[in-house]
Amino acid sequence: MNRLVLLTTICVLALGGCAETDPYKRLDAAPTPRLTVEQAIAAYDSRWPQQFKAVHTVTLDFGPVTRTLVGYLIVQQPGRFRLQGMTEQGITLFDIADDGTGRSRVVSTVEEFDMRILEQISDVTRRIFMHRMGDHRNAAGPASAWVESGPAGTGIRVRTGSGENVLFRTALLVGDPPRVDSLRASTGPELYRIDCYDWKTFADISVPSTIVLRDRGVSPKGPPYKLTMQITEFTVRDRPWPDRVFEAKE
Repeated sequence: MNRLVLLTTICVLALGGCAETDPYKRLDAAPTPRLTVEQAIAAYDSRWPQQFKAVHTVTLDFGPVTRTLVGYLIVQQPGRFRLQGMTEQGITLFDIADDGTGRSRVVSTVEEFDMRILEQISDVTRRIFMHRMGDHRNAAGPASAWVESGPAGTGIRVRTGSGENVLFRTALLVGDPPRVDSLRASTGPELYRIDCYDWKTFADISVPSTIVLRDRGVSPKGPPYKLTMQITEFTVRDRPWPDRVFEAKE
């Protein structure tokens, strides 16, 4: 890959995108230790603990329509989660689970939330908390990765697929120890991006308390939207969750 292209990508990521900015504090640009590709991938893939629970408020903006929900999330890496969505008044709207198979199972839901919407919610959860760059080794089709360090941080880019199915994921790691500032996914046009802000320490674990995901609506899954997640509680669990936590009816 052209080194200039990747360096330019690092600069764009460090600026957080000039076209759209958010009123939150992002990480200050800072170099990381010198990282190999494998070290950079490991830093990205370990950005969240192995098992944890979180409470967060989510605001979804679909153009003129805005919706705010409260989420109760349990995660078991890699790939298992349980998510309950509620209104701000405490009324349960949905309860979904993924036991690691990569598809949602419904525990309960109100009529308003059909399977298409629940799959989108699951997809967002996986993108933010469970996506792993190391999975490119098992991707269908050719895969490769590059890393470039600079004063703004370390950029890592993973390419999978070929032809019309090529997919690039580019992340910026900042500081020492490296923390994930942002991620972009593109197939040429940008598919979505995730920006991390307002880092806080919960029980000695530093995580972004504000996360913004923008989906451009390029894929056929749905319209463009902006999701803003505010994490209010975050607890790390020392041992894996019981299997029954992720079990749900078909």
